Amino acid sequence: MNSGLQASDWQQLSALFDELAELPAAARAERLAALQPPELAARLARMLASLPEDEDTDATVLVDMPGYNTRLVAALSEPTLSTTTPPQPGDRLGSWCLAEPLGEGGMGQVWRAERADGLYQGEAAIKLLRGDRAGPGLAARFARERALLGRLTHPGIARMLDAGEQDGRAYLVLEYVVGRTLSEHVRAHNLGLVERVKLLLEVARAVEHAHAQLILHRDLKPSNVMVEDFGPPGAGTQPAPRGGAAALGSGPARGRGNTKLLDFGIAGLLDDSGHQSDHQLTQITGRRLTPAYAAPEQITGEPVGVASDIYSLGVMLYELASGELPFGKRGLGRTALEHAVLHGQAQRITRSTRTTGSADSAGDEAGPGRPFDGDRAAGDLEAVAAKALRKNPAERYASVGGFIDDLEHWLAQRPVSVRAEDWRHRVRLWLRRNAALAFGAALVFAALSLGLAVSLWQRHEAQAAARESEQVTGYLAELLSAASPDQNGGRQPTVVELLDRKRQELATRFNDQPEVKDRVFDTLVKTYFALQRFDVAAPLAEQRLAHARQAFGENDPRTEDAAVSLAGLHTAVAGGQPVIDLLEPLLPRWDSRYGQLSEKSHSLRLHLLTAYGRLGRFADAERELALAKRSNDAIYAKNPFEHARFATYENVLYVYEGRLREAERSLEAAKPFWNPKEAERIRPSLVLERNLAFVRWRMARESAAEATAHSDDLIRRWDAIARPGNHASTLMRQLLAVYLQQLGLFDLALGQLEKAQAETEAAGADDAVTGLLRHTQLLEARVLAAGRADTASLQAAAKALTDLDAAPLIGDVRRADGLLTLSRIAIAPGAGEAGQALARDIEHRLNTLRPLLAESRNLASRIDLFKSRLAGTPAAWLAGTRIRVAYFDGLPEPQGLPEWAARLQLACALRAAGDPWQEALTRAEAARPPNLAELTPAPHPLTEVAAQLAAGTAAADCDWRF
Repeated sequence: MNSGLQASDWQQLSALFDELAELPAAARAERLAALQPPELAARLARMLASLPEDEDTDATVLVDMPGYNTRLVAALSEPTLSTTTPPQPGDRLGSWCLAEPLGEGGMGQVWRAERADGLYQGEAAIKLLRGDRAGPGLAARFARERALLGRLTHPGIARMLDAGEQDGRAYLVLEYVVGRTLSEHVRAHNLGLVERVKLLLEVARAVEHAHAQLILHRDLKPSNVMVEDFGPPGAGTQPAPRGGAAALGSGPARGRGNTKLLDFGIAGLLDDSGHQSDHQLTQITGRRLTPAYAAPEQITGEPVGVASDIYSLGVMLYELASGELPFGKRGLGRTALEHAVLHGQAQRITRSTRTTGSADSAGDEAGPGRPFDGDRAAGDLEAVAAKALRKNPAERYASVGGFIDDLEHWLAQRPVSVRAEDWRHRVRLWLRRNAALAFGAALVFAALSLGLAVSLWQRHEAQAAARESEQVTGYLAELLSAASPDQNGGRQPTVVELLDRKRQELATRFNDQPEVKDRVFDTLVKTYFALQRFDVAAPLAEQRLAHARQAFGENDPRTEDAAVSLAGLHTAVAGGQPVIDLLEPLLPRWDSRYGQLSEKSHSLRLHLLTAYGRLGRFADAERELALAKRSNDAIYAKNPFEHARFATYENVLYVYEGRLREAERSLEAAKPFWNPKEAERIRPSLVLERNLAFVRWRMARESAAEATAHSDDLIRRWDAIARPGNHASTLMRQLLAVYLQQLGLFDLALGQLEKAQAETEAAGADDAVTGLLRHTQLLEARVLAAGRADTASLQAAAKALTDLDAAPLIGDVRRADGLLTLSRIAIAPGAGEAGQALARDIEHRLNTLRPLLAESRNLASRIDLFKSRLAGTPAAWLAGTRIRVAYFDGLPEPQGLPEWAARLQLACALRAAGDPWQEALTRAEAARPPNLAELTPAPHPLTEVAAQLAAGTAAADCDWRF
């Protein structure tokens, strides 16, 4: 206790603290203002400020919280001057500038902020955490959570863009969403029950996506859901008309808007100190939960899982349907609310207080109000809410998917899984959907008979789907439950470690439940893909496809989906023939089933035209491109951004075909869509920018300094939305390194690749596919920079060749490129006999690939050139260089530095063979980029080769590095 505090003072403070701690904030402030003397009021105010952020926390339990005594002593001490000044408009936090305050709560302040570093225009919401939130390890914890939450790319989730600590001030950067909270939106538009359920469905789908990424919310409530208004308040005040076979709510939506779920993962971020979840930090700050919406197990401090989020969704459903909370009432203190949640019984929705919300009410405290058609909740919707609100987590829906299925069935007036209705109830639902058929006694009888059969079948399907969802979610729940440090030697396991354990079990799980096994496979493949672990995702995708073919047959939609998933993985790692083998047989079926211009066929065509282009099958690629253009126009006619994204695929084909100017024009046309404000559009717009930079480098349009600055700018922006070492940033460095090597700047190229390797290793993203190819490129760069090979580099190259053999996902095009990269090391000066042996091993592997790459004239000519150098005779070298130059002769326009180097090599080879070489040198000089002197700080090495050749003194190998 503070030494300046007398016993009588403490007794008075203690009594006042007990009294005021139980008061609401407004009453507490009023009571404090009236206290005398001011010193007593100030000391008491500091004591009350030491309470956890929830104003109605039971003060009697505080003394049991570890660390509370320390906080209380600090509160009782005399105030000292704060070292952190209050935030002001214009303050910089990282890349953001505070613009205006949006609100303040127990956690801290919320500000609207603007991007301030000029990388792109955008707004964000910044949460400035209270000073007592900061502490050792907070910045590291934020970085870990940012990487975890970066996987949440669902349109219904407001993303956490960044998190950090600056000058002792902890902050979170979140997507800025303009709109009303769910309760405010529903009340302002006086929405009916159907529209309310549709809004909750959007929220539930966002939660389902996060659960698939192994992330819980833990604080779901209406104030954490924003709705972007599309219609004026007051719309939708009349019930939607019913009739015919229409489902509930068919027709134009009134007062509808896109929902955005806020603060996803923030509860976990604030509760996780890096040790066991909900442990020490939770006890000090108070659990990050809202009692009215928290599941019983959250209140009692038991382990939480997907069932806890399902419970909160159930509370929101009950409240949207009735206007009331299922347990307790608004305005109750925390202790009373927690008691109601743990021990109370919810009334049926239709028996709750029948008050209709008013648009005049302000704030979420007023709730959503009761819908004008609340009686429609009777029966099925009440049963859905009741199941989600079960006290025992095991008795709730096993997954959010099951909850979603039942809400969708209710909207479609079909039976829900939680009611064992008799046949009369099912027939009534069918008749309501098909009222037009129920005319005349004969038709009524037919409708009853058909309705019975149809509804029984629907019930069977719904129950089967629910059972599948429960099994899949149970499997993932097992994974989440294994995250406790107690089960991992006191260490917090990573997501990948947990996934790897469950993956190993899959061979012996669900063998008698093929549908469940397929869904588990699908979930694991998508999760590993999101983590950029292609080396694990691909074998799982292959297992899923084999399982689906055996269990369901070749033409089953699940088998087709598995094939598309595997093809997507091969596309991601630049595969060609595997994509064609998987999708070529499927495309005609989908064209027939869905239509040539359908979205499903469109996605297949994009995969196929890219694969055809990689293998040089340009006629096939152009055919699919023409159809894809038509479908792109039809599908995205009203979405200019998505329509412009087509340039991503179009320009790739143009580059393969050597049509660099057309590729540049295609990407330039998409420029108006760069730097979007919408967070979900930043990644695709950066891809467009990256592709344009690559095309300009192919055309030698940027100097080394300009290209490096351009690359650094794009990498900073990639890192701002992902993490340093992410796949896109390292790919950017790899592309720049290739250009710098073409410019003869081998040391600078090596520096870029070493940075890429270091950043990737630090991020833990060095997988066995992209990581192996990057490592191979790094080995080559070291030899090019040194100007020769040594024993260590040859040994490393031999090991890389063995690793390449063990990586089956690296197929055709990328494998050939990797082999050719290693070949440069094998034939470098100083390689000697060991290099010759390595080169022959590489040649053997390239010979097996050569027939598959016959139409890819670029790769095929590079293979022939390598083989000609390996042969070691002037005649062989001349033959290889002629094939390489013939490739460039067949292209529609100049190809920059690679073409100039190839034509110079032909002149050198002709001279070495004793043939006339002057005309070849003239053509080579014509192919030299006219701005070459401006591209590099020093003369390009090949300019000296050209000068020596003209003087008759050129080296025999014409600079092997090119």
